[in-house]
Amino acid sequence: MSKAKLKKTLQAMPADELVTVIMELYESRKEAKEYLEYWLNPDADKELERCTKLIDRQFFTSAGVNRRSPALPEINKIVKNFMTLCYESDKVAELLLFIPGRMADWLEERYRRVSYRSSLRKYLNEAKLYIETHDLTARFGLRLERLEERVEAIEKWQENYAPRWRRRRY
Repeated sequence: MSKAKLKKTLQAMPADELVTVIMELYESRKEAKEYLEYWLNPDADKELERCTKLIDRQFFTSAGVNRRSPALPEINKIVKNFMTLCYESDKVAELLLFIPGRMADWLEERYRRVSYRSSLRKYLNEAKLYIETHDLTARFGLRLERLEERVEAIEKWQENYAPRWRRRRY
């Protein structure tokens, strides 16, 4: 269904039917519930805190123990949902910088697993691009530089000291 057709249908509905449809949508879809709750009470700081907690749980348990591997598609989904709800570019930049920071913490605790190095670099580049395109370098520039240095240190360690897989001899 197109947006125009949806708009026409919704405009033709009486107010009580419209309320019923919205309440059914609220009850049936988690994303719709989050959107409507944010729409009723738009608190970007609270939403940012909720999203950072969700992302943190992808890397560490509630007790602070490392997870075996983070669910990267779930992290991407959290970021996408946050970007659709919150239009404040500094809050989005804060969330985008939080991801590579926590991933670096996780990698340092997990003995710098080589398989997640490219993902770490990807998240860092996304944050850098967002900060540059939204002209937030003055606010986040120093934090971004420190994070880049940390990522480079992790990559250097992996190149120089990461254990090599031994070949099997048959």
